Amino acid sequence: MFCLPRKAALLIALLGFTPALAEAQAPAPLVQAQSWLLYDRTAGQVLASSNPDIRWEPASLTKLMTAYLVFEAVRDGRLGWQQVVEAPPAVRRVGNEESRMYLMPGNRVSVETLLSALMVISANDAAVTLAHAVDGSEEAFVTRMNAAAARLGMTGTHFNNPSGIPGPTHYTTAEDLLRLTLAFDHDFPQIYAITRQQRFTFRQFRDVSTNPLLTQDASVDGLKTGHTRAAGYNIIISSRRHATPAGGQDRGLIAVVLGAPSKAARAQSSRMLLDYGTNAFQLMDVLTAGQELQRSRIYGSQEGSVALGVEQSQTLALPAGTTSELRVSLDDATPFAPLPRGAVLGHVEAVSQDGTVLASAPLVTLQEAEPASWPVRLYDRIALLFSHWMG
Repeated sequence: MFCLPRKAALLIALLGFTPALAEAQAPAPLVQAQSWLLYDRTAGQVLASSNPDIRWEPASLTKLMTAYLVFEAVRDGRLGWQQVVEAPPAVRRVGNEESRMYLMPGNRVSVETLLSALMVISANDAAVTLAHAVDGSEEAFVTRMNAAAARLGMTGTHFNNPSGIPGPTHYTTAEDLLRLTLAFDHDFPQIYAITRQQRFTFRQFRDVSTNPLLTQDASVDGLKTGHTRAAGYNIIISSRRHATPAGGQDRGLIAVVLGAPSKAARAQSSRMLLDYGTNAFQLMDVLTAGQELQRSRIYGSQEGSVALGVEQSQTLALPAGTTSELRVSLDDATPFAPLPRGAVLGHVEAVSQDGTVLASAPLVTLQEAEPASWPVRLYDRIALLFSHWMG
């Protein structure tokens, strides 16, 4: 069962998060879409968004959930990648105007080949065949799709088919599609070995990927496109840009664009969002786990003093040029041994140059403080009492 990692679990809060230095942040690009968002994987942070929670028709982005359930079935031993399954009679319903791999009822195809057709060329007949392979019928598979959506926290999503055929009860949101993408990151990252493929071949049939950015940007490794007349042009783009000897930072970005007016606008908006995330923001380790920030005297201890710091690192994507410093505050100025590692003695804040608090965390002991011999402890107790008495 998928559980969001700590960063991703903060997604609901982060979807409304705008970096604190908004006045220093470059404006977001003009995205031609009804709903969109840009997410930084390393920071676990939505960098920018517009209408990310409105319901929208997913079109073939639906097939991401179909693929997720196929991966689950293989993981759980209900299917195998090399298992050959039979195309059901229902593939006859797939029209010539739909994306397809031209399966006929009774055609026998491996699960692996069907999944490639599903993700690379968005084949609707592959979606129907996989639904039958997993659950025996599309109706049972759709029930599984909606149960999985609920389990993943996709509260703004409802499916009524495995392909993305439009309908009034078939909808999702940009936020929910991000949740599904993060589920792939966590559970089945091998999906990207499929979605980065630029071509699909099955017997005499050949076609190219529906994702135009694969040939335009080497950092793009997926994920899926979708289009219907009602939905417009949708896309989820995954990008992993690596630092070069000339500089830069490793960046993992996800862009979700829904309702673009054309293929060209969809591709241009996606490129602009990826460039915006890379150029307008910098990753900053504002807090580093285990780093000594201060030493504190521990009365009655063998050590005399111990190092203080934070237990968890925090990385943020902040507007380019942002600097920060740490402010450390002690809540207990006279701690007495014994103290375990991780005892909270105060708090620490990462503060920007304009005084905005970027992050905060408990200030804890980074080592255990063992009790000293009884004469030392008695002496320290008396010294503390005397100090308190003197004011």
